Amino acid sequence: MSSPRIINLDDGWNNEIKVKAIDRLEDILNQDLKKEGSMFSPKEYVQTYTTCYNMCTQKSPYNWSEQLYQRHGETISRYLSDTVLPSLRDQHDEFLLRELTRRWGNHQIMNKWMQKFFMYLDRYYVKHHSLPSLLDAGLKHFKSLIFDEVKRDVANAMLDLINQERDGAIIDRGLVKSCVQLFEAMGMGCLDAYTLDFEEQLLASTQEYYARKSAEWIEGDGTPAYMVKAEAALETERERVTAYLNSASEGKLLGVVETEILEKREMALLEKEGSGCRVLLANDKHDDLARMYRLFGKKSEWLQPIADIVRRHIEHMGGEIINRREARVEGETKETNQDPDFVKELLALHDKYIKVVNEQFAGNALFQKALKEAFVDFVNRDVGKFTNADLMSSFCDRILKTGGEKLSDEDVESFLEKTVQLFSYLVDKDLFSEIYKNQLAKRLLNQRSASDDHERLMISKLKARCGSQFTGKMEGMLNDLAIGVDHQQEFEPHYKEKLEESGAAGPHVDFGVQVLTTGYWPTYPAFDVHLPPEMTKCTTLFKDYYDER
Repeated sequence: MSSPRIINLDDGWNNEIKVKAIDRLEDILNQDLKKEGSMFSPKEYVQTYTTCYNMCTQKSPYNWSEQLYQRHGETISRYLSDTVLPSLRDQHDEFLLRELTRRWGNHQIMNKWMQKFFMYLDRYYVKHHSLPSLLDAGLKHFKSLIFDEVKRDVANAMLDLINQERDGAIIDRGLVKSCVQLFEAMGMGCLDAYTLDFEEQLLASTQEYYARKSAEWIEGDGTPAYMVKAEAALETERERVTAYLNSASEGKLLGVVETEILEKREMALLEKEGSGCRVLLANDKHDDLARMYRLFGKKSEWLQPIADIVRRHIEHMGGEIINRREARVEGETKETNQDPDFVKELLALHDKYIKVVNEQFAGNALFQKALKEAFVDFVNRDVGKFTNADLMSSFCDRILKTGGEKLSDEDVESFLEKTVQLFSYLVDKDLFSEIYKNQLAKRLLNQRSASDDHERLMISKLKARCGSQFTGKMEGMLNDLAIGVDHQQEFEPHYKEKLEESGAAGPHVDFGVQVLTTGYWPTYPAFDVHLPPEMTKCTTLFKDYYDER
């Protein structure tokens, strides 16, 4: 049995591998044939692979693994240096990008076929000597010989296209995406090349672009129009990342845009004459206010100036209501604690701006605080001899007693809820409590309360705000009356029975008693009452009945 033919290095390389595979591969790439499946038939591929295999498995000194690995790299390097790089040096702008992406595509094809031809090296020689795989080696050659030479010009050309698109031009997004993918690939498994060689320049270019644009917008547009453009710009940049940039760039890119068009322009926007935040609030521009919150809502430090303006605006509106009350007081000959119009104006103002806070500003804590501080400011500014606490309590008295406001049950409940909200801003809540208890006592003792349910509803709302200690006496007053009804029902038969036993003659006295718990009810001056004999007998009977219980 004869020994296998020894293949010499130059013979195997020049007469087999180079002529039948490498030269042909380069010719095909130079002719822009990209259909990889038609480049080499299975028979042609196997023939070249077998030659490489045999040259790598011959016994020393005819094992050419090291030399073939070296020539694999030299072949790729020579093609890149002699053919690819010169084709790129004459190109600029978009033409450079197109040529680069074409050459990058060709290189991937070349790298793949070269790895197939020399596959046996990857399996044994590369692993044994801890060398870069054939694919990785091919990528490194492209990076050092091509990418590092043109990356600056390529990044500038990409940025120029991106800025053209920002100005409304239609660009080849697929071309930019292909270039982005090239930057990603040059990171060899990480994003270092993309970040250092493209993204940093992208962020600097974006900053410069939007610094210029925001200066134009702030000069020529009102606040609403500026915010529309700002919102559109941010959405466009998000979509741009989705379309052709790496997703890791989104947060950094939007951060740069927000700094330039929002953070640096915020105070100029908020205070812009004729269209700033105060004007939007005064003219009920709800859509614009909601857009303002969406734009500046990402950071509390951006929202604080807006909240401050909201607070000052509400204080101003509340101050005007106080001024109108002051004018009415000065024009009255006799001042009373009845001013329902004043309380209703405060309630309407609170309704309006709590809705703005919850809907336009999404119930944000900063704006809730601004609303509270504003109302605390003017709700505690008393005018005349009657305090606002007195006016609010009297307003409740007006709608809870018979003969007062003619309202439906729903309206009564609504007014009570809103008044309790207004009450929460009072600094001296105990003053309100004292006034309210006196008025409640009068309604109950004089039987002027329109509804026990409404009375209890109001007390429950106060209890929810201030706790059971605040409303304990009020609840005690209602309980006294409820117990008093039971006493009266039980006393009636006892009263009749005692009258019959005594054989009392004369007209029957319609007699009723309310037993009030000391401490629950307001104190009134004591005075002596001389009752007629009939009344004295009734009181004695009730005292005896009550003591026996």
